[in-house]
Amino acid sequence: MSDSRNFLLCFDENYNIQAEVTISSLLENSNFKLKFYIIHDDPESFEESKKRLNSFSNLQSIEVYKFNKRQDIVFPNFDESHMSEATYYRLFLSDYLPRTIKNIIYIDPDVICLNNFDAMIDISFEILNNSKYVIGAKTEHYEKSDNNTSTRLELTRNKYFNAGVTFIDFEKWIDESYTEKLISHMDYMGDRVLWMDQCVLNSFLDGLYIEIPEQLNFTSRLHDKEFLLDEVVFYHFVGSRKPWTVKGVLSDGESLYQHFHKKLFNNNYHIVHRYKRDSIYQFFKLILSLKILKLKNPSIYVRNFIDSF
Repeated sequence: MSDSRNFLLCFDENYNIQAEVTISSLLENSNFKLKFYIIHDDPESFEESKKRLNSFSNLQSIEVYKFNKRQDIVFPNFDESHMSEATYYRLFLSDYLPRTIKNIIYIDPDVICLNNFDAMIDISFEILNNSKYVIGAKTEHYEKSDNNTSTRLELTRNKYFNAGVTFIDFEKWIDESYTEKLISHMDYMGDRVLWMDQCVLNSFLDGLYIEIPEQLNFTSRLHDKEFLLDEVVFYHFVGSRKPWTVKGVLSDGESLYQHFHKKLFNNNYHIVHRYKRDSIYQFFKLILSLKILKLKNPSIYVRNFIDSF
């Protein structure tokens, strides 16, 4: 393994801050130089984040590529009113990344790193590189052979993985023309694709991937912060209760995501509204239930909530 590590993120302007938090948490938890490759709809919008991240001594580079959609591409079941086409960008990584890359980790911008990952990813890549497989991922669940998901995605091995953290042997990806094959499979699947690139990848691979340790894509909400800080490397905030929403704070309290955000932004909370009316409703629930008092800085949260409008 080289003395640097490669990460890929794909997102749009709406996730600039979340991605910055993800990257900062990775930089805080590695003894190596880290390289980041980003496929983005508007690279200029990420310039301020890049400037802040340059303060980390182990940041080797951040390369941001503007996504240029191929003329003949149609993303299935895509509704731009509440979806981001950035979820499909990773399928096109052959169009952007340098061919000199051997291995790269794709990571969603709703993942944070809680502990040093150097040794664990080295082992995972060694297993992947010595196998016939191109991708390593964590199985999310097993499907019955006759259920809707297995039928819809044509799964014969009944495994379905979460694509939020994906180890990629990029040399094999190139050699086996994965980008073209995945685009072709996406077209073949059509409206059967419900969870965007995750469905395309699962249907195409059909269980043929290396299993990575659960600590590298941990999604359970059933554990307290002490457990997460002791046992988990990459924590993935799956579902709709994101830690930057008021609903997420009402449900889960002050998250470790906000810990990293506050370090970057002068102790301020990150608050995003999907629907402002619902955020106001959730905010009053937070006040009336007194759960706001469990936050480390309730008054700052109130001020940040008002300023977010």
